[in-house]
Amino acid sequence: MRMLKIVLLLTGAIAFAQAGPAYAQDAGPALPNPEEAPPAESPGDLIVPPAAPLTPEELEARAAFLEAQVEALLEQVNELRTQMGKTTPTWRGAPQLADADNGWSFKPRGRIQYDTAYIENPGDAILTRNLGFNSRIRRVRLGVEGTMPGGFGYKAEMDFANAAVGFGDVILTWQPKGRPFAFTIGNHETHNGMEQVSSSRFLSFLERTAFNDAFLNSRRLGFSVGLQDKANTMRVAGGIFTAHTIDGSIDNDGWIAAARASWSPQGLGGQLHLGANIQHREFQSNNGATLSNSVNAPSTNQQTRYRARPFLQTTDVRLVDTGAFAARSDSIFGAELAGMFGSLHLAAEGQYVRVNGYEAGERRTGLDAFPTATFLVPSGNPGFFGGHVEAGYFLTGETRGYRNGLWDRTKVLKPISKGGSGAFQLNARYDHLDLSSSRVQQGFTNNFTSGVATPSIGLGRGGVQDGILASLIWLPEDYVRFLVQFARIRVEGGPFAATVEPGSTEPVNERNYNTNTLAVRAQVDF
Repeated sequence: MRMLKIVLLLTGAIAFAQAGPAYAQDAGPALPNPEEAPPAESPGDLIVPPAAPLTPEELEARAAFLEAQVEALLEQVNELRTQMGKTTPTWRGAPQLADADNGWSFKPRGRIQYDTAYIENPGDAILTRNLGFNSRIRRVRLGVEGTMPGGFGYKAEMDFANAAVGFGDVILTWQPKGRPFAFTIGNHETHNGMEQVSSSRFLSFLERTAFNDAFLNSRRLGFSVGLQDKANTMRVAGGIFTAHTIDGSIDNDGWIAAARASWSPQGLGGQLHLGANIQHREFQSNNGATLSNSVNAPSTNQQTRYRARPFLQTTDVRLVDTGAFAARSDSIFGAELAGMFGSLHLAAEGQYVRVNGYEAGERRTGLDAFPTATFLVPSGNPGFFGGHVEAGYFLTGETRGYRNGLWDRTKVLKPISKGGSGAFQLNARYDHLDLSSSRVQQGFTNNFTSGVATPSIGLGRGGVQDGILASLIWLPEDYVRFLVQFARIRVEGGPFAATVEPGSTEPVNERNYNTNTLAVRAQVDF
């Protein structure tokens, strides 16, 4: 700033010096120099002598005038610089406009995830064209996010993958300045486990752990309150949600109550994470038995179903599946544990779901009436469990991103744009999902027209899926990612055990088989 002042002063001085002849006009009539004759070619011209020297008072006045002009110019430059700072976008994968004085900000956001995968048809025994090689746009998500005055914020995301429009977070938030609490209203995660609530952009594998798929953990419309301590190590959040996400549904007798707590202390030479989550979900009524038996979402009605894909979504085949059965509600209990120690990270999660089912012979009427033939469970309350443990290591020295109790973006130390090789990470995981329950496998098909409850031994219902997964992730830049994943899957029981192992003498729910998958993902986000 001092150098700019000097330059402007010198510029002004030069301008005044060049304007000297103009000031000479104020000095009075010019007198000829007796020792210098006028040029021959212009004998009639009037010779103007140099101006008289300025007095000290005049020089001081002009210097003061010049300094005032420079100060005014500097003030305009500073104002212009401030305005440019407000309107010039910063870059966080996409341009972000922010006005810190007024609290406004705006940023476009999105991601593209393209998957190519192969899943082996076990023994070529399953009659389907939906196994084998396939490609899929997993997500094409576009949206905006930003802040508003008064501590308000907003986010809205739409997903255009697979020729259908879906929704991510569509929320309005409020966190008063200096306060430890925040409010969220709109379509958002129902305070599930760490991996479910974390963005898919930052996961170690293509898909979240299998129990999230099986237990239908997802976003719902609702209202949440979050609290955190001053050190930002302890966080607690809870909310009430409808039983559905953004769709055309106007059903309103189903609801979800959920809560999650996490603690992020420093310890054992690294960053630790401990967490717990709980949900209770009351299912929608059957609306007078007008629904079919093909329903597959517990948040839709009282025909519930739990099933999971084999660690990728390029197929719709589920190797473990309870089939639909009647239930009023379920409750989910989860635990989380993670640690980041330099380039190494360790993580484990588990969830247990307890289902409040209808018993055989229990007839319902009104809105709770079932279709004519409905599968019921003895004792009414089957339970299912899923969980995983994993370890990962950055070969290039990075530390896995973590913030506010969730997985976050990893900063690439040596991106290829700066002559580096990017970041390389190796990950390994064991994933376990148990959907076997004798209360489902030995249930009853109840015909509400005849009132007859017929035993229906369904040993093919449910099943146990174990996966050993490995992945290699390459991050050439902060917002670009490539992932290669291999999974070895072992299935015991389930809907295809009799088909894959027809010659086995074991009960269907004890027959087992193996299959393999290989998948690649290309991703860019902003």
